[in-house]
Amino acid sequence: MVWTPQQFGAFLDAAEGDRLYAIFHLMGTRGLRRGEAVGQDWHEIDLNAGLITPAKEIVVDGWDLYESEPKTDGSANTIALDSMNIVVLRDHKTRQEKERAKWATAWQDTGKTFTKEDGSWLHPETVSETFRRILATTDLPPITLRDLRHVAATLTHGGGGDIHAVKETLRHSTITLTSDTYTSLLPELDREIAEKAAALVPRSHRSGGQ
Repeated sequence: MVWTPQQFGAFLDAAEGDRLYAIFHLMGTRGLRRGEAVGQDWHEIDLNAGLITPAKEIVVDGWDLYESEPKTDGSANTIALDSMNIVVLRDHKTRQEKERAKWATAWQDTGKTFTKEDGSWLHPETVSETFRRILATTDLPPITLRDLRHVAATLTHGGGGDIHAVKETLRHSTITLTSDTYTSLLPELDREIAEKAAALVPRSHRSGGQ
């Protein structure tokens, strides 16, 4: 199951009041993996330039957490942030600064973008549990948090990006992996892009063959 853009928008509407709203917005539009999202450092985000580099990930071992390098070399590639993500992340940063002030000297300065209220590492399963809780308040088809990467792929392609753009966004190691994963998901979007491309050509007559 892959959500349409409209369905993802409905989920974001339901999630907007949650303190983890920004992580779902980022994962569903830019395709970060769960471990990459909770491992994201603020110093690897440039909100002025609109760039993000997922250079670390937090991995679950049993229930314990440890930080590691990205899944593949390409996983640490820098990708662009759209203007909406920049706004959402700025709002999230403001919320986090308020939490820092509230906790005062008890605040744990981990440098992570997404944290617990006291600044400590956010457990990846907490993100999954929050996702499931919010999803349960909607009438949307059930998907997993991991499926937000598929949403990001379809949004990238639907926005006009080709399979190579999808590969770069998701930071796959090879174009073959991207193609094998998404070729079956994207034909409908291909047709939409083709229709939009054809509509760019000015014609005095629009009837077929004339």
